[in-house]
Amino acid sequence: MPTTDRIIEIAETSAFLSLENHLLKIRLPAGPPVTVPVKEVQCLILANPALTVTGCLLAALAAEGCMVLVSGPDRLPAAMQLPLEGNYVQTQRFLAQVNAPKPLSKRLWQIIVREKILNQARLLADLHGNDAGLSALAKKVRSGDPDNLEGRAAALYWKNLFGSPFQRDRDVPDSNLLLNYGYAVLRAMAARACCAAGLHPTIGLHHHNQYDPFCLADDLMEPFRPVVDRIVFGLNRRNNTVDELGKEHRRMLIQGLLDTRLPSSKGRCLLPDLLHMYAGQVVRSFLDGDVRLSFQAS
Repeated sequence: MPTTDRIIEIAETSAFLSLENHLLKIRLPAGPPVTVPVKEVQCLILANPALTVTGCLLAALAAEGCMVLVSGPDRLPAAMQLPLEGNYVQTQRFLAQVNAPKPLSKRLWQIIVREKILNQARLLADLHGNDAGLSALAKKVRSGDPDNLEGRAAALYWKNLFGSPFQRDRDVPDSNLLLNYGYAVLRAMAARACCAAGLHPTIGLHHHNQYDPFCLADDLMEPFRPVVDRIVFGLNRRNNTVDELGKEHRRMLIQGLLDTRLPSSKGRCLLPDLLHMYAGQVVRSFLDGDVRLSFQAS
């Protein structure tokens, strides 16, 4: 995926969005129109109620694999457009995904949970000089995580990241509000990677909520949640009350996710590139019937 891929959010003003010569054209109430090549848009976030978007533009964005998010009054994404056709061998990969043996899915989930806990441990050690025992806990994760070490690690992690009073609660107006937004954008990036790899984002390895249309994206994003957590900690390290998800908060979260580089077998790579790479490894696991998912940092 080219490093020019962009996440564009339109929140502070009304606008008319259309397609012109393979360009996303944004007409604002004042000033000249802004144009961006459609193929460079990774995600378009529509967060103002006074926006008009043409059907031709939506179709062109879908053809390029772009995610389109529509935000609600709270500025959090409320709906998502996914491309229906993400890969020329999509049917073959859908079938491999649906028919994946349960033991294989459990082993893939074990690797994901282990990497998530290790990344939480690294963040705590980096910010506070102590990983709260999470590195040792990660080594104990078994296939399918039957002991729910992911949950046990989370309890230790949040207590040590922001301090003992903090609890992860979507409805509390503090750092949770920033986390909600960052995770929503990360989820969109993961869903896009799943579609580009020819996978169906609904069919998960572990997440199986009947009301969740993005179970696989939720699985794939898990190891990278600490990327959001690091950004949020930098924005609100004292966990002060956040009355509103401000423009600067959103900009920092989006830019941070786009700019973060993490270690991989190909060296330090941008997060969007890594999501695509690991989605490809999940595909290969389904097709080969064996684990092909490997996190370089583990």
